[in-house]
Amino acid sequence: MNICIKNLHSLLLLTSLFACKSTREKEQENLQNDMHSFFKANMMDSTSTLDSFRLVKIDTINQRMLFFEQSSVLGNQLDNLIGLYKLSNEELSNSVDKMRLYRMINSRDLIEIEKNDFDKKREKGQQIRKEIDTLMSITKAIDSSLKNADTTKAIGFQAKCFYQLRRKDKSVERDTAFILLNLNKDIVKRSDFLKLPYNVDFSKFQ
Repeated sequence: MNICIKNLHSLLLLTSLFACKSTREKEQENLQNDMHSFFKANMMDSTSTLDSFRLVKIDTINQRMLFFEQSSVLGNQLDNLIGLYKLSNEELSNSVDKMRLYRMINSRDLIEIEKNDFDKKREKGQQIRKEIDTLMSITKAIDSSLKNADTTKAIGFQAKCFYQLRRKDKSVERDTAFILLNLNKDIVKRSDFLKLPYNVDFSKFQ
């Protein structure tokens, strides 16, 4: 009788473990399918063909990692702004040289036209300078928060996936894609997850 009960317990345990494993496998399969669809819709060139896509692993994301990524993204924007500011100063310098030339040939009309352009370029440079100051202040605050940010509590997940694309010219691209998930392991767009405190509108400097 005792042997039968022990066998029954073992059978129930094996059945339970198998059911749990099957559930985990099913969840993993559903998540990979969702990521596959998300990648095709949002992260790849529509002219390419996706040969393969595989979920490799899922890592946790904590508050410190989020602050670090925010700082990195805003730092790249700051670098681009500084590049635009330098270019703006070069354009102002060129404009001054042109006005000197037009004075030498006594062309008042050309001087007036160039002066108007100079004023527009100077205003644009002032706007870029203001944007640089704003961004520097925000990144400084994030860097300060980063020092004491929580490193233990998960706020989301990052899935690492390998993929292979076949381009229109038949060339093959193999690379890694990173897809962000919330705590429920629902896929979220990177911009929605990062929630940047500020985002530069570069279109106004075109």
